[in-house]
Amino acid sequence: MLLIQPVLAQTKEQLKKLEETTGLKGKKLKRHLAILQQSPPYKDDELQAYVTEIGNKILAQSEHAHLPYKFIVRDTEVVNAFVNGTPYVFVERGLLTLLNSEAELAAVMAHEIGHNVAKHSKKLQSKNRRDVFLANLASFLVGNSGVGNAIMAQSSVSLYEYKREAELEADSFAAKYLAGAGYEPDQLVNALAQLRDNAILAATTTGQPMAHHGLAASHPRNDKRIREAIEDASILPPGEGYIGREEYRAAIDGLVYGPNYRRNAPSGMKRYSNPTLGITFVYPETWSFKLKGSKVVLKDAEKTAQMTIEIEPTPDRKLSSEEAIKLKYPEGLVDLQKVHPDSERDLGTVGARPAQRVALIMVARNTYHFLGIAKNNQINADQDRAFVDIIRSFRPMTPKDRTADHVKEVYFERLEPGETFESMAKGAGLDDVNAELELRVLNGYYPDGEAEPGTWIKKLRQVKIEP
Repeated sequence: MLLIQPVLAQTKEQLKKLEETTGLKGKKLKRHLAILQQSPPYKDDELQAYVTEIGNKILAQSEHAHLPYKFIVRDTEVVNAFVNGTPYVFVERGLLTLLNSEAELAAVMAHEIGHNVAKHSKKLQSKNRRDVFLANLASFLVGNSGVGNAIMAQSSVSLYEYKREAELEADSFAAKYLAGAGYEPDQLVNALAQLRDNAILAATTTGQPMAHHGLAASHPRNDKRIREAIEDASILPPGEGYIGREEYRAAIDGLVYGPNYRRNAPSGMKRYSNPTLGITFVYPETWSFKLKGSKVVLKDAEKTAQMTIEIEPTPDRKLSSEEAIKLKYPEGLVDLQKVHPDSERDLGTVGARPAQRVALIMVARNTYHFLGIAKNNQINADQDRAFVDIIRSFRPMTPKDRTADHVKEVYFERLEPGETFESMAKGAGLDDVNAELELRVLNGYYPDGEAEPGTWIKKLRQVKIEP
C-alpha cells in the first residue's frame, strides 16, 4: 500500500535553491513567493526581456544601480506596478495594456524604484504600526475607545498627506532617472494621466475607490510640483527625449487584455470549473475528461488509471470530513490526512484502501467522493501521485478560476476615415457596455475627443483558446 507523503512548504534543499536564485531570505522570501503564487509571471519571454531591458536602463541612473534588481511582469489584469522593499519591481500585465509608449513604462518603473530608494515601504509600515500603538495606548489610559478612534481618524488624514508626499518624492526620482536614461521626462505626466483616467473609469463603472497617487484633487497635467520636478530633472530641451511608441506597440501587440483564461491552470494541467456548484480542480492535460450523470470520470492516456468523482447532497453536515469518510469506508481505511494540511478549515480528508486512493471533500451543501483505481488493482507511484494531486487541487471556485473559450487581446491598426471609438467598440463585438470608454482610456482619449485618421489605435479582439 502506498502512503501519502506529507505536504511540506519547502524542503531544505528547495529553500536553499530559492534563496540563491532570488537573493532573498526569511520574511522577504516568503512575501516574494506569496506574490508569485498569487499571480505567476506572464508567459512571454520576449516581453519579459523587453521590460527587463527598460528597467535596467532606469536602474543604471538610480542610487540602487549596484543592486541586482529583477523586473517581473505578472499575469494579472490589474493596472499596477509595485515594489515591496526588495530589489524586485513587479509590473502587472494590465498596466502594459494601458500605457502607450516605452517612456511611459520607463516612467512607472522609475517611480517604483524611487519608492525603494526612499524606503517608503518600510517607513509606511513603521508609521502604521506607530499610529495603531498610540491609538490603543490612548484608549487604554483614558478608558475611552472614542479617544483612540479620534487618533486613528486623524492619522488617516496624516497618512493621506504622507502618501502624497511619498508619491511626489518618487515622481521626483522618476523624472531624474528618466532624463538620465535619455527618455522624455514629460512622459511621466502622460503615464500618471493614463492611470488617473483608468481609476476614474473604474470608480464610475464599478464603484471601486480610486487608486491613490496623492492626486485626488488635481489632474497630473496641472500639478505644479510634478511639473517642477520634471523641469528640474530635464537635460534635453522638451520633446527631444526618447519616447518609443513604435517599439512599445510591437512589444505589447497580442498581449492578453482582462482575464487570462489560458493561465487558469498550472503548466501541463487543465482546469475544470463549475460555477453552479462553485467548485474547481485541475487534472493532467493528457488525461481524458467525461461527465456521466452525477459523476466525473478521468482517465490517463494509456487508460491504466482512473479517477472518479461523484457528488451527493451532504447527509449530515454536523460530521467532520474524517468522520464522514470513515462512515463511507468502515473497513480498510488508512493514512488519513486533511486534503489541505495548511488550512484551518475542514475542507476534506484523503486516505487509502487496498488498491484504492480515496477522499471525501465537502463544499457548500454537497459532498464529493473521490475514487482512484488502476489496471489489475496495481497503483504505481506515478498514478497515485496524480490521484493525490487532483484531490488536493479540488477547492471552492473563485472568480479567477472562471473558464472561457476565448480571451481578449490587444492589437493595433491605423484609424480609418469615419471611424470613431463608438464604432470601433461595436465593430469588435465587445459585450461590455463600457467598451467605448475602455477604448478611450486605452488610447488616451478619455472622456471625449476623437483621433485623427491614420493615427495608430489600440484595439481589442476576441481570440479563441486552442485546446
